[in-house]
Amino acid sequence: MTKHNPRTKNISLTIIFTSIALILEILPLDIPFPLFSKLTIDVTGVPLLLTFYLIDLPSAIMAVLFIGLAIALPRPPFRPPNPYGGFFKAVAELSTILGIWLTKRFWKGSKMRFLLLSIVGGSISRVAIMSFVNYVFLPLFYGLPRSIVLKIIPVVAVFNLIQSVVNVVLTYVCLESVKERLSLNYLE
Repeated sequence: MTKHNPRTKNISLTIIFTSIALILEILPLDIPFPLFSKLTIDVTGVPLLLTFYLIDLPSAIMAVLFIGLAIALPRPPFRPPNPYGGFFKAVAELSTILGIWLTKRFWKGSKMRFLLLSIVGGSISRVAIMSFVNYVFLPLFYGLPRSIVLKIIPVVAVFNLIQSVVNVVLTYVCLESVKERLSLNYLE
């Protein structure tokens, strides 16, 4: 019988989930956000959250940083390089994961509690951090006047709330199935 090294398994799973996130980022699967079409709802965050839930925070951080870098580079045949988009995507996904991580000690009790705390923690963190990041960096990166940035921040906050909920709910739907197939009992 072969003994499995947990570290090797974690590294392998991180690479697999990061690869899935990269594929989802490259494919043109985004849905334009109706209130501001430059923003798009996507599912790239699902494998990144699976990395966090099934492995650990450091692995998820590495996966997010890799995806941010990948977005900054050309992604033929569908996407040109987008360094600012890579920065915003990495900060958004990291802020969601950080907010969920802060709720981790309260997860025990029920699956509904786990889901609701993940939604609340991830959403609050993402909306707050991205509102600040947009306020600071939109003028620097795109030359937008602060008066315009202040007008679009509420719309972007709604987008970030929706994207966070989409990521958490879709991840939750996938989580048990993936966990069972990988024989991981992280949440128990």
